Amino acid sequence: MSSEERNLENVIDELRKKLDDAENEASKYGTIIGRVTRYETVTVNENELVGVDVLFDNYQNSDIKRGQYLAIRSIIKPIIMLGQVYSISRADALSRLGIRELTYPRDPSTIITTTYIALRPIAEMEGDKIRPAVSPIDPQSPVFIPNPNLIKRILRIPEKGIVIGKIFSGGEEIEAEVKLDQYALRHHTLILGTTGSGKTTLLKTIISSQDIEKSTLIFDRQGDFVNFLKDRKDFSVLMPVVEEPNSKVSIQDHVEDFANWYGCDPNTINVVNGYGAFVRCNNHDVFVVPYSINFYDNLRNFNKITPYFTARASMYWEAIIDELLDKIRYSLKDKINRGLTDYEIASILRDNLTPGKLIGNISVTLSGISISSNFSKDEVAYDPKTRTLTFHMGKMLRSVMKELELAYSTQDVIVRTLKAYDSYGIFTVPGTVDFRLDKIPNDDVVVDLSWVMERSASIEAVATIAYKVLEDFFAWKDELYKKKQDTKLSLIIMDEAHEYFPQTDSENVSKDIVEGLINKVMRLGRVRNMGVVLATHVPEDLNPLVLQLANTKVVMRNESHVLRRIGLEEYEDFLKHAIPGLGIVYSINFSEIPIKTILTS
Repeated sequence: MSSEERNLENVIDELRKKLDDAENEASKYGTIIGRVTRYETVTVNENELVGVDVLFDNYQNSDIKRGQYLAIRSIIKPIIMLGQVYSISRADALSRLGIRELTYPRDPSTIITTTYIALRPIAEMEGDKIRPAVSPIDPQSPVFIPNPNLIKRILRIPEKGIVIGKIFSGGEEIEAEVKLDQYALRHHTLILGTTGSGKTTLLKTIISSQDIEKSTLIFDRQGDFVNFLKDRKDFSVLMPVVEEPNSKVSIQDHVEDFANWYGCDPNTINVVNGYGAFVRCNNHDVFVVPYSINFYDNLRNFNKITPYFTARASMYWEAIIDELLDKIRYSLKDKINRGLTDYEIASILRDNLTPGKLIGNISVTLSGISISSNFSKDEVAYDPKTRTLTFHMGKMLRSVMKELELAYSTQDVIVRTLKAYDSYGIFTVPGTVDFRLDKIPNDDVVVDLSWVMERSASIEAVATIAYKVLEDFFAWKDELYKKKQDTKLSLIIMDEAHEYFPQTDSENVSKDIVEGLINKVMRLGRVRNMGVVLATHVPEDLNPLVLQLANTKVVMRNESHVLRRIGLEEYEDFLKHAIPGLGIVYSINFSEIPIKTILTS
């Protein structure tokens, strides 16, 4: 035997051993069903598929389906490559021979043929290294059905995190859980899907999960999440109250309304130090905080808590308010020989000022200030019999805007905005209290916006409350962050996200306000241990900054144009008519994974 023949024999022996090693490792991780084809060149690049030949017995026993995960253990290098079945080809023996019969007789023997599978490579593992599918694959490499643990490992699914579903492989769930860890959640999650696709169910799974330590701030437009949680655990509710004629005027009154609406026991209401009240609901304690935005406390930044303040009006707002407060400060100087103090102005305005009164009148009973006789001017009047002091706020406001030389169109926009917000009734409502996060006894807080939706059905009112609550929540987390206090992960949960963070290509929506808040809670929120989970069925109406900053996306049943917009057109067949709960998830940790979501009990 020549040296070349001996070398060839040694190479073959070495390859035989490598093939044995490949088959042994493939058997360790799953069930071998076939081999990489010998009958065509095997190419690995961005668009190529790997051909796999499966013997008839293995085909008959393995029940391979399109979309199923399969793995390849390469021979020369110890690479395990994970892929998904792109297509399955079956052929009768006659087709291989190119014979076409005219009578089509039954002949089962001719369907005992090799099955050809086109496999789309996804990722690969070499030792402890996980990377995209970049390595060459050898013909004859064993192909196997991987066990769930190997799939999770190669897909880089975290070991710890909130379980959002199970991997959907070949038309069925497998025992491989998909998890979002704290790192992924801090980089924010967006759930996209048409009505009935399973978005709200997934949100409830995230809320109820105890897989990680967390708190939640949930914006609830219809009361769904209140009803969901009251059957499961203790939690708190921020109850935005809308002022109506003959409306209730105490915490007790408002919480009784809450108890009656949600089927809780009104006899168990226990008011706590003016911050809210406990009520018993289905054997769980719910802490209810009747809430409204105090207009005076937010007077200077009113333009910053509504996305529906025009840019020009917003630009002048703070200057208008500074001048207006100065007018009030010195309105009585000729009567009391001094200007009003900040405390006196606050005592006059804090419990009385609303958007409507800012363009109308405020009448207060005078105390602590001595005025001997009645008087009446354009902007202020006093009646000594009733000790009533009346500020003609609308006249003051118009006078200030005129002095600042605002265009009449801008003045009219400001007045119309104030009239609109006064009609919503969400400011300075009697019987409500401030939102004090340090006084909330539970980790889960639901902002029950159904009270606003029931009475005004106004997107502007809902968005303004949401913006104010988010500003306060961020300020609280920011204060703890600056004090270097460790806090648990806080998740902000918002369904119908397009109504809170809309597109800003309209004159009626402020780009600075909307995108400023998005940047605050999503960009700055990360280091303050905050994560945002948003859901929407109309992503075309959602601000594009949200799409950019949400690093995890769960895409459920959707229209073709939406899938193309987010780069998932290859899953159109899977998603266009998907049953509720089916989706594709891709995250900061892993690429596209088909999942079936679950509802945690």
